Amino acid sequence: MRLPDTSGQRAPFRFNITPMIDVVFLLIIFFLVASYFVRSEHSREVALPDAQRGNPDDPSSEYRLTITVERDGKLSIAGNLVSEETVMQRIQELKASATAAASTGKQIARPEVRIRSDRDAQFAEIRKLVEHCAANGIQSIRFAVANQPK
Repeated sequence: MRLPDTSGQRAPFRFNITPMIDVVFLLIIFFLVASYFVRSEHSREVALPDAQRGNPDDPSSEYRLTITVERDGKLSIAGNLVSEETVMQRIQELKASATAAASTGKQIARPEVRIRSDRDAQFAEIRKLVEHCAANGIQSIRFAVANQPK
């Protein structure tokens, strides 16, 4: 039987960091993918009206609400069908949260409503949304369009 060496010299402890680096890279990838899906907007498919010119969308606006109006007049927010009352409530909440943030002295962009309507949707549905935005003091209303190829 061989006895362990007891001369007082211990082998230095070697910490293998390779598994830790692997875990850190996996966490970085996870959070990058998760943040992408949080930022991407889930919406229902509609045939947007064509336009010859359009400005690119600014997704950085924190106080923005996107409302989709389908051909048959159904309304949706973030891909979920909602009632007209729910949409009106969300517009009021948008204005209230932007006002509350502005009262704290925080520099914010003004609240914005983006309307994605089907090209065959009735204008009466869109008009209701615009009128409710105006009644709540929301002045920035944008319409999503599909650019025509040149």
